[in-house]
Amino acid sequence: MLVDDSLTVNHQVIFNLLLISCEVPLGLLFSICVSCATGRADEGTNASIPLAYIGVMATHLETNLGLLQELINKDPESYKEEFLAEYNFYIKTIQLLRLQPSLNHADLQSLLELINFLASASTHYPKEGTEYAASIMEILNSRLTGLDPEIRVAFCKALVILRNRRIVDPLAVMDLFFTLVPCEDKNLRKFICGSIKALIKKLTLQYRDQKMLSKVRTFLFTKLKDSRSIVVRTAELVLIDGFRKGFLKDAKTANALAECCLHKISRIQIAAIRFFLGSLEDNDSDDDESASEEDQKTLKEVVVAYKAAKKTRKKKERYMKAKKLLSKGKKSKNENAGKFCNLLAIRYIYDPQTFAERLFGLLENRKNEKFETRLLCMALCARLIGTHRLQALSFYSYMHRFLQPKQREITRILLYVAQACHELVPPDIIEQLVYVIAQNFVSDRNTPEAVTVGLNTIREIFANCPFAATEDLLRDLTDYKRFKNKNVSMAARGIITLFRAVNPKLLHRKDRGRPTQKLKDLKVAEFGVEYAKEFVEGAECLPVEADAIDRELVQNDESDDTDFDSDFDTEFVEHDSLDSDVNMDSCGNHVVVTDICVNNARSPNKESLETNDQKITFSDTKKKARRVCETRILTQNDFRKINAFRLKQQVGYDGKRRNDDIKLEEELGETIARHNEENGLTRLKDIEKFHKKLRKETKEERVETVKKGREGRQQFGKPKKAGAHVGRTNRELMKRKNFQMVRHKLRGKNRQRSFKDRQESLRKYLLRQAGRKI
Repeated sequence: MLVDDSLTVNHQVIFNLLLISCEVPLGLLFSICVSCATGRADEGTNASIPLAYIGVMATHLETNLGLLQELINKDPESYKEEFLAEYNFYIKTIQLLRLQPSLNHADLQSLLELINFLASASTHYPKEGTEYAASIMEILNSRLTGLDPEIRVAFCKALVILRNRRIVDPLAVMDLFFTLVPCEDKNLRKFICGSIKALIKKLTLQYRDQKMLSKVRTFLFTKLKDSRSIVVRTAELVLIDGFRKGFLKDAKTANALAECCLHKISRIQIAAIRFFLGSLEDNDSDDDESASEEDQKTLKEVVVAYKAAKKTRKKKERYMKAKKLLSKGKKSKNENAGKFCNLLAIRYIYDPQTFAERLFGLLENRKNEKFETRLLCMALCARLIGTHRLQALSFYSYMHRFLQPKQREITRILLYVAQACHELVPPDIIEQLVYVIAQNFVSDRNTPEAVTVGLNTIREIFANCPFAATEDLLRDLTDYKRFKNKNVSMAARGIITLFRAVNPKLLHRKDRGRPTQKLKDLKVAEFGVEYAKEFVEGAECLPVEADAIDRELVQNDESDDTDFDSDFDTEFVEHDSLDSDVNMDSCGNHVVVTDICVNNARSPNKESLETNDQKITFSDTKKKARRVCETRILTQNDFRKINAFRLKQQVGYDGKRRNDDIKLEEELGETIARHNEENGLTRLKDIEKFHKKLRKETKEERVETVKKGREGRQQFGKPKKAGAHVGRTNRELMKRKNFQMVRHKLRGKNRQRSFKDRQESLRKYLLRQAGRKI
């Protein structure tokens, strides 16, 4: 095969021989190259030897498909004959495969290489590529189960390559893949699922083909209604992955997955419910994700650098630290995957009331389901009710039967009860629920842990709907503040702290605390009543804008001028009717007098207004706060001043407070701030909050707590104490010295002393004992 017509024959021969250099002996190849380059070949060499090795080159290209593929990529037209030869060989092999489905290992490997080669090289030949794709699809459709699993996966990979090169329609490939899903081949299913996910990613990021993406999404929606469960599950997993990664994050996908929550097959139902309950928070910004990815890259670079570099103590410490951070990041990522609720998908549901009623109907009617499945249905119902403020009154009475201290996963059930409570639920329903919890949990016959969990749940329920509390029930609950167990007493005091901020009149007089300005202006929450705020609370601490005061002064000044001018005109007309001579004098006098009067009349008004400007006092702070909000735009510094002012109002006095009270107030502030947010659902740690450890910590746990407390703190003491050789004796340090440093000492120590040396040593010893100088 001649590669370039512009080359001479000798150069072509050299080039072809270089291509087949692995098949030719090195000495013979060198002699041929020299003879061709110099043009001095023996008789017959220039003709016979290159022609012989041209045949070797053709054989080499037939056996080395990778080399042929590289040559086709460089010059497709020149190597079309070789490609057609391989394609014809493939057709004959497929005909043989239909007659004999089982192949030995050698033939199987060669067929797999040929399939991969044709898939990559046929992109340069559209006609042959289309025929090749049609033959693959025909084989897979006709022989679903008869093919070898490796050949079937190889055909699917070839179709993916052709699909990415736009030779075959993506929807046709997806339809074929979903017909292959029922095959009992785990690797094939995994590959099909991954290829469809990759297609959705390419359509979103690389091609940006929204039209094709919508067709793919509609195709997946139709597969969710298939009668075969494995097909439905595959489509469901693809849609879940697309929503989580942001490629299919829309209301249509969320509602299609919501229908899977009502599926009759529990595996499909559980996967959909877990999607709504356990995916990552969608509020995380892209900047945070990119920053975390950069940190992970840096840590991985440290690990790789340690493995390739020389091992030192400092590098080892850095490597261990990076390894610990990597494992910590993976662990936190796995923990967060099941910790947060997918609130965005829940908000996308078109008709949450109907969906919650249907889901609760399944929960109520299916009595033979596993407890874990029923628990997931409870969780989704509760979060639907709490997020959309739904009216599902039968859900609360249904939960009464599970509110027992010995119930499995009781803390999670209490969490779902608290999440389902909101301000639009009637107070009598909430009151019955609280009475059941108080009767079953908050009693002396239960363990302190059960009492603590019950009080925490009641506090979270009252935080969502405080108007459901009654005075008698509240005083019975607050009596546990004197309980001997600290967890119980702190939980009861948490309820007291909550109602001090919400409705202190329901508490006992001694539990209300000192009255503050905020409590005096507090409006008690009522069922069905919403208070619209006309101003920012605490804005009265800010000064009124100076321009507004100047405008009022100017308006008052103008009104005084107009009144005085009207009086002056009437007086001037009366004097004019008396006498003209006197009128001139009097007019002049009047002009002078009036000027003086005007000055005298204006000056006291100005002084009074100036004094008012300096001493602006509003008897009603609400009017001042409203006026501040209407006349100026509040900045971040203004909001900081308002927050500081409101904190002073809440404190009310400068006396000493216990650490427990401060801690409870901080927890209450976090709870209120979380409930004011859009996703302010109760958390599990709020139900399982224990202020005192239930068991004594081990030494390792105490050491770990101490190390965490030292992070970010200034170091005390000498830095020498943290050195590597601190605390060792000279003998221990001698053992670590280099041998070359102590070799002479070891030689003298091990040598046998002569009689003369021992005699001299004894003489010196006796002289020292006698006290004489040596």
